[in-house]
Amino acid sequence: MNITEDQYKAFGGEESLLWKEVIKAIQQTQEQLWMQAISSEVKGEDRVHACGQADGVNMIYSLLISLRKEARVLNGLTSEEDLA
Repeated sequence: MNITEDQYKAFGGEESLLWKEVIKAIQQTQEQLWMQAISSEVKGEDRVHACGQADGVNMIYSLLISLRKEARVLNGLTSEEDLA
């Protein structure tokens, strides 16, 4: 993935409170959606919809982590540091 200059600036710096809270909110949402999707009370199209929502959140989470990794590598920082 090639990141833009703005993405490089936004994602390549030190860990911030905003980053931590965004990642935490996404992880909490993932868990809620996963639990809803596998609930025995959810059937048919409702399960499909819940799985789609969970997949969408996972996609955003993965995109943010990828942007962060690439920007930190470009900044000469280890890609494993403070990602999530």
